[in-house]
Amino acid sequence: MKILVTGALGLLGTEVVTAVEARGLEVVGLAREDLDVTDALAVDAMLAAELPDWVIHCAAYTAVDLAEDEAELAMLVNRDGAGNVARAAAEVDARTVYISTDYVFDGEKREPYRPTDRTGPLSVYGRTKLAGEEAVLTVTGAAAVVGGAPHRRAADPLIIRTGWLYGAGGRNFVSAILNRAEGGARLRVVEDQRGRPTWARNLAGVVLDLVAEGKGGVWHVADGGDATWLDFGREVLRCRGLAGAIDGVSTEAWGAVAPRPAYSVMDLTATEQALGRPMMEWQAALARFLEGDPGGMTPTV
Repeated sequence: MKILVTGALGLLGTEVVTAVEARGLEVVGLAREDLDVTDALAVDAMLAAELPDWVIHCAAYTAVDLAEDEAELAMLVNRDGAGNVARAAAEVDARTVYISTDYVFDGEKREPYRPTDRTGPLSVYGRTKLAGEEAVLTVTGAAAVVGGAPHRRAADPLIIRTGWLYGAGGRNFVSAILNRAEGGARLRVVEDQRGRPTWARNLAGVVLDLVAEGKGGVWHVADGGDATWLDFGREVLRCRGLAGAIDGVSTEAWGAVAPRPAYSVMDLTATEQALGRPMMEWQAALARFLEGDPGGMTPTV
């Protein structure tokens, strides 16, 4: 099997490339400098030259707050870029994995969101990622099947919603907390948003497990358990043995430019059933990451 990865130098892309190599599969990792996904002709030419079996599309515009001022650029990358990749993949009989986000939901629920639940993104970023989902489905002619429903044909895509990612491949919440704490800063962290902190390495492993099973449709993937950003930050400090002060603040007091869902915990039932195992709890995953454990989630293939 040959897998092409876009956004290969990003937080998730680096982990996907490493995981593919660890499974003895052929991988082509493309950074932004290698492939501009908004250039349809360039995408067509690259996929026609490489002829992958799967394309794992990790390239994305992810600056949530900045997207409020750069809506056109965010849509160009997250909707049009994703559509270009999925269409070109289908033309060479390859399957597409599109990485989406928990921010496609409005946060009004107080129980985990299922793949079938109504979407309602609050931010420009969330709207562009949802538009990307729709573009991928549209250009491949796929049905919006969810959680284990069979795909209709070889070109049908696999859509993965996730969120609260951290890892070694780029700046993220964990690195930000540690940098500020180790610098002696007093920390203020939002305490009224709840989601599932997720190690990018675990996400990469599950994506490849679902690929190996030939899954299609919409799936929710994250580490187990849930937390507020304040819970998450406190656990980071505890794992590192740091005793710095950390105060909880409301979303309103924090004053972020882009609105976020207050609750974006995703239901993992279908994913865990498909994998035949529970997801690693987020506290255990965080401890492994901070200890530099190279193992992460044990692959099933």
